[in-house]
Amino acid sequence: MSLPLQQLLVGVVVGACAVFSAWRLLSLRLRLRVLETLAALPPALTAPWLAPLRARTLARLGGGCAGCAGSATPGAVSRNRTPGALRR
Repeated sequence: MSLPLQQLLVGVVVGACAVFSAWRLLSLRLRLRVLETLAALPPALTAPWLAPLRARTLARLGGGCAGCAGSATPGAVSRNRTPGALRR
């Protein structure tokens, strides 16, 4: 493989990883805003993947975060933190 082709391939992989990481770090509201902005592109670029991604993002937004699941049942103790038990 030639050097310019390798450099191009590495650049594409690094760029894709950066976009994916930024997407994962965005809040759900910002993700929706990005999806609304992408919806302004021509339909040939966004039609197959934009609608399912928007539906998944909306589903996650309505469910709330998983961080408050432990407070839903007061007094519930994590099975991983049993008092007096030996460490695993």
